[in-house]
Parts: sequence; C-alpha cells; structure tokens
Amino acid sequence: MIQNCTVVKNTTICPGYGRIVISAPEISATALPGQFVMTKYWDGNSPFLLRPFSINAVDRNAGTIEILYKVIGEGTRLLLRLKEGADFLILGPLGNSFPLNPNFSRIGIVGRGVGAAPMRFLAEEAIKQGKDVFVYISASKEEYLFDRRFYQEMGAHFIGSCDPDKMVTSFLEEDLKSNHFDAAYTCGSNRLIRDIKRLMDTYRLEGYASLEAHMACGVGACKGCVCTIFENGEEKYAHVCKDGPVFPIQKLVK
Repeated sequence: MIQNCTVVKNTTICPGYGRIVISAPEISATALPGQFVMTKYWDGNSPFLLRPFSINAVDRNAGTIEILYKVIGEGTRLLLRLKEGADFLILGPLGNSFPLNPNFSRIGIVGRGVGAAPMRFLAEEAIKQGKDVFVYISASKEEYLFDRRFYQEMGAHFIGSCDPDKMVTSFLEEDLKSNHFDAAYTCGSNRLIRDIKRLMDTYRLEGYASLEAHMACGVGACKGCVCTIFENGEEKYAHVCKDGPVFPIQKLVK
C-alpha cells in the first residue's frame, strides 16, 4: 500500500546517524519484523528513485514506525533535514519477514552497527511471544551500539562489543556451548552469515539472514536487486525485495 504519512520526530543520534519516527497507522498495524519500506520525502524528481529502509521499530498503539539511518548520500542527507510535520510518502510494508516458529523458545540475534536496524523489531516481537532473546551487536565505537538501551529495557540478554579482534558471533558461540538455541538471525554482513552457517552445522540450530541490496522499485519489477541462492545443490536467482529480504541461511551459503 502507498500512504501519505507525517514525520513525528527526527533525531540526530550522533554525527552522521539519525532516527526518524513516522505516523503510519496502516503500515504499523500490519508490518512484521524484517520487512522494509520504500520512501519519498522530497519535492520533485530529484532524487529520482524511492529510498528503501528497514523498519527499526513499530508502535502499533501510537500508529508509528521508526527508521534508523546513516547519512551516506543525497537521499539520507535530505532525510536528516526533515522536521516534525513534514510529509513522508511510504510504499509498504514490503518483502517477507523473519520466521518466529511458535516452538522456538530461545533465539540469538546478531548484527553490527546500523546494519542491525531491523533486529530491534524482531527482538520486541520475539519477547512478546515469550521467547528468551539473546542479542549480540558489534560496532566500531560505543556510540554506534544504537539500540542497546531498548534491548536492555525490553528484557533481552544483550552483549555489545567494540573489540576489532573478536567476531561478534564468538559471543553467541560461547552461549551455544551451554544453552540450546532454536535459531539465530542476522542482517547484512556476508561474514556474519557465513559464520552463523558454521554455528548452525555445529550446534544444530536454524538460521535466517536479511540481505541488503540497492533497490529501485521494492516489488521485483526492476530486477535491480537480484541475488544468488542455492536450492537442491543448484544456483538460482532471487529478488532481495520480492523473495526476501529474509532468506534461510542454508540457501545463501553452500
């Protein structure tokens, strides 16, 4: 669905990073963890293409969604300047979601910096379902552990690391040695995806990853976000926007 929405609040978290809250009642009512939105918040045709963002959090009672973003180009520079009350066009929610099997009792969530943006929504929904949630986030600086406070307040077991010599998956592996996890979830990083696949094979848990890609349409029409997946030992092509963005990790790593 396409909605004309309104900015509720737009905050600079630290230099180059922001968090925007948007009033979008219909989208907040139906969005699921892992889904994303295509957005337009400028006048005219420059930039020409809509901008994709993962959904960082949803408040169904308030009818709002949150987007965590990094300023890296023209589109996000315009986003940083938006004020309360500004118009905000949204197409979404789009894509599939992180599967939360009712039988899962304990899950691990792994991410890095702003790339972990969709994982807060996942943690919130999992905790609402009564699951034991362990969150492992790494960043180059303490200030980039953006959702630390939210994870801690919602009751997740949170580990944040800024150690450049230690992969964040190592903290998950330490807990896997003494606890059974049903699934692990991650976003973006191919390095994290590959290492979680190793943990899946060793500790017998399921794994899911949300992929990042340049998108133009968000619905699979433009063929701009094609990725390779593996099914029955064969390589196939899939659209990150339409077939994902969430994929079982066994389809991403041979």
